[in-house]
Amino acid sequence: MMPPSSGAEQAVGPPRDDFLLRPEVLPWSEQDFLGGLEENLRIVQECEAKFARMMASHPEGFRAPEILAAALDLAVVYLKNYALDKADALYEAVKPHCLSRGLPWNVKWFQDCATLRCKQNRQAEAAPMLEEVAKLTPPHEATLRNLGTVYNQLREHDKAKVYFDAAAELVGKKNEQGELLLDKEDLWNIGLVHKNKKNYDKAALMLDQALEKWLEEDPEDDVTLAKLYDSVGSCYDEMGRHEEAVGVLQKAKDLYDRSIGTESPLYGSACERLSRALVHAERYQEGLDSLIEAFTVIALQDAVHPTPLFELLGIALEEIPITKEVDTAELARLEMPIQAAVRNMHYRGLDQDGNCGVLFERMARALVLCSQAGGDAAAQAAATQRRGTARALLRHAAPLVEAATRDGLADLTHVTMLIETELQALDNQDAAARLGIGPASPRADAQASATRGQKVPQKAEAAVYQSTTDLKDSKEQETATSATTTRWRPR
Repeated sequence: MMPPSSGAEQAVGPPRDDFLLRPEVLPWSEQDFLGGLEENLRIVQECEAKFARMMASHPEGFRAPEILAAALDLAVVYLKNYALDKADALYEAVKPHCLSRGLPWNVKWFQDCATLRCKQNRQAEAAPMLEEVAKLTPPHEATLRNLGTVYNQLREHDKAKVYFDAAAELVGKKNEQGELLLDKEDLWNIGLVHKNKKNYDKAALMLDQALEKWLEEDPEDDVTLAKLYDSVGSCYDEMGRHEEAVGVLQKAKDLYDRSIGTESPLYGSACERLSRALVHAERYQEGLDSLIEAFTVIALQDAVHPTPLFELLGIALEEIPITKEVDTAELARLEMPIQAAVRNMHYRGLDQDGNCGVLFERMARALVLCSQAGGDAAAQAAATQRRGTARALLRHAAPLVEAATRDGLADLTHVTMLIETELQALDNQDAAARLGIGPASPRADAQASATRGQKVPQKAEAAVYQSTTDLKDSKEQETATSATTTRWRPR
């Protein structure tokens, strides 16, 4: 126990230490949450209600070990259901209490918070937490595998393999020749290292073996099987076996659908990989359908990040032959997901740097392509609205991109040129719309005034941008947490 550091501890003494943090006192997080979206939500709300009643009966709050344990238990429930904002808030609240108590509370906090950071795409912050766990505890295969998973995601593949090999040595058996026999988890982990290093033949062999063993030994574990299908399918896709990849990735998507629902980030990741495989197999319309589904899920999640959204738009704009195989009007289906992503990023303060600027340019480009002047009055009204959103995104992106170039963060002059070109295209489209069907909306008239050498009123632009941040929210790794260690499933 560390010495008291707060006025409360100095006044009332240290918190009680007559409570053992054991798996039996963490029942909520032992649930697998495979009953689908509605059932999972019901269980989460039930756990929240129980926690609220416990808090009401313990006025000392997190100083009571029963409440602290329940908070850690509830936080893992949030992790398993990807309610990452709630989990983050809870871990921040209990951090000083867990760290001051020492073992095993600090280890539990470090390993679970590392899981959260990985789900938030903040692996660089997760690595030192897991290193701390390794220092505080005896060697354990789960800790070694977790470290390997983090470094694999950080693209430090050789370092990851060192940890995976150490885990295999710790628990593995050897044959008569003294050769190490890898279990299904080790086959999966090391197979992913080979995949990431583009050693596809070795990777495919090991991942296929891992999947075969899992189907034989644990055929009811839908989420883990879905992740394995995802790993195998993405490996097939990268090695050029696109049609095989489509079939395998569709199995992953279906398993996620029936077990954890279509709003889970894992389901969104499966849709993303499936869309890539479909496009590579030249099944462009199906690829776009899956891409839009993936974009929508990612846009709404707590751990929204510019990179996957940017990459998905790159597939839509640069890999799918728009106008030849797919009608440009199909891109209009991205309008609402784009607005949802903008609102989510604005809420989280992710719309103020160069990463946001290049993403917003791609968002705007997609909207420009599907908003040409023409069609009936309803089509023109919808196109005018999309052009307004595109213009607001470009105006917001321009100074961010210029600042990134000026500050030496990246040479984004080509993006600046794209923004200028797209703004000119919007002016031309607005002018064509006015000539074709008469005056458009007052907003469109204000935007089109730039063609007459007038500056667009800043309030009008701000109103359009703000409209994208006022939408209503709709709503690679699962964990199995215990009081001593957490095992992550690789992706």
